[in-house]
Amino acid sequence: MHAILAIIKTCLKDKLFLAAGRAGRMEFWVFTLFAILIRIIILFPLNMISHGAMLLGMVYAVINFVIFVAHYTALIRRLHDTNRSAVHVAPVFIGLLLIVGALFSSIPMLVMAGEVLAVGGLIYVLVLAVLPSNKGSNNYGPEAPTYR
Repeated sequence: MHAILAIIKTCLKDKLFLAAGRAGRMEFWVFTLFAILIRIIILFPLNMISHGAMLLGMVYAVINFVIFVAHYTALIRRLHDTNRSAVHVAPVFIGLLLIVGALFSSIPMLVMAGEVLAVGGLIYVLVLAVLPSNKGSNNYGPEAPTYR
């Protein structure tokens, strides 16, 4: 239990806006589970009751932003741990941009291409996050800390 709390503290406080360095598999996947639980337990109900309540909507937006940034930087540090750069996340964002752009231009084929690119990129990034860490130092720093 101490390791889980240490991981959450590291991702939410110590390295919230820090994408430099490395994160081991345990750090990334524990924080991923935490982020999913926060979105299901807190953010989903808060979003449902916040319609028409400006303060609740702002609380929802702030919590969602902090969780998103912490999760994104943990993903980047996880990629660094496998000696890969953040460029590997680009297909996901390009696919999402295609979807948003296509919604404004009403081009169905562009929406489908964006969906395929975003989902394919997400699967690719998740596979990279499962890969084992590089032992010792790599291009992104010393070996990631272990939690016990």
